[in-house]
Amino acid sequence: MLDTRRYLRHIIDTKERIHIHSNIKKFIISLLFALAIAFIPEYSDLSIDANLTLFILLFAAGLWISEAIPAFAVSLLIIALEMILLGFHGFAYREENPEWKIYLQPWSSPLVFLFFAGFVMAAAATKTKLDLWMAKKVLFFSGDNPKNILTGMMVITFCLSMFMSNTATTAMMIAVLIPLVASMKEDNPFKIALLLAVTISANIGGMGTIIGTPPNAIAVGTLGSDAPHFIEWMLLAVPPALVMIFMMRYLLLFLYPSNEEKIDLKGIENVEHYDDSTTIHTKIPTTPSWKKMVVITVFLVTVFLWLSEPIHHIPTTVVSLLPVVAFTIFGIIDVDDIRSLNWDVLILIVGGLALGIAVSNTGLASWFASSIPLDGLGLFLSVLIFGYVVVVVSNFMSNTAATNIMLPIVIAFVAIVDGEATKFAAVAIAMSASFAMCLPVSTPPNAIVYASGKLKSKHFLIVGIFAATLGPLISISWLSLF
Repeated sequence: MLDTRRYLRHIIDTKERIHIHSNIKKFIISLLFALAIAFIPEYSDLSIDANLTLFILLFAAGLWISEAIPAFAVSLLIIALEMILLGFHGFAYREENPEWKIYLQPWSSPLVFLFFAGFVMAAAATKTKLDLWMAKKVLFFSGDNPKNILTGMMVITFCLSMFMSNTATTAMMIAVLIPLVASMKEDNPFKIALLLAVTISANIGGMGTIIGTPPNAIAVGTLGSDAPHFIEWMLLAVPPALVMIFMMRYLLLFLYPSNEEKIDLKGIENVEHYDDSTTIHTKIPTTPSWKKMVVITVFLVTVFLWLSEPIHHIPTTVVSLLPVVAFTIFGIIDVDDIRSLNWDVLILIVGGLALGIAVSNTGLASWFASSIPLDGLGLFLSVLIFGYVVVVVSNFMSNTAATNIMLPIVIAFVAIVDGEATKFAAVAIAMSASFAMCLPVSTPPNAIVYASGKLKSKHFLIVGIFAATLGPLISISWLSLF
């Protein structure tokens, strides 16, 4: 028995060492690649600080793509390198120089508090099982018709993803779907439609609000005072998102029609009454209805105040503190819940904003923009090309990381073409990033649905190409009207 344990421990240690060695190799390769590209060629009209920023940008991109270290760790490394390499002229660290502090400013960005409030509201909805309750209500209201079930599934996932993490929304909806899928015929292709509907709606639903997905927050943070407020963003993003959801619904029904006229919904009746963290289904206490009502009330008041900011002029950052205080007063959120929030996402956003500051302030973004051969294409076609580039890149790396890299460059390019169109370009790039869903690893929702074991890579590819082709075109066409 002891030998068996030692053997298993040896296997685990060997796998861990291989994994660590692989990550070290990726880290070193990313570093050498960044050094070679940034410093070996002689770039005209590029200052020393811009050269150093190019190194930081390439190094970060390599680490994000290779996943040598976690994405949030890359953000922290970016900030550290910026303070060391850019914060002191001539590396004179003994001299008093407050410039290094500029790269810490994103930590106090209003967007951080806005996203934090979104995470708290999502945690409250999950803890009280309000999200499950809403999902079940919508599905039962939809009836047993397959088309209506698909519509209801997409609507609730879309709406929840506007205010909750699309990852959390997908995980919750999959918990509802699995019993429903299990009750269907083995050869019914409609199972694929339902599962794909969740990831599609979660990805596209995040476009709808500033807190829906990190690329939106990065766009708003990059624009600064010119950024659209909460309701303005919704007016810009929700219409094209709804058009895409409508089109994707018909595509799913066309590709994977149901061979059953009615779907039995009894399998989802008791989903919220079981604890899925154990192998044996154990009854857990039902959440008191008054807690659900508190969450609904606080949620509606918070969103209303966000949307009506142009009327009452209370900053969205101040409003963001309301759900945090209210949920703790009523005992819905506690210290453990706060500790379990997605802090890595907040760090990733902060790192992206810090990278944007360096790329813009050192002149690297302007240098990139002046080097891009898109003369004569016009603003619309130029932004559309950038939108497709972001979609392609986001399929192979985090859409947040892709936005971090691309956004300062695109804004600088657009500023040269039309100085008043930077808002249009920033929103377009952020929205385009949400259409990257061609691969199982393209987004967390894709990965969660793929982990169910009921889909193959080709299923994502078909709908992903459709979304990647039409999504940026429809979104940017809509934005060009404003």
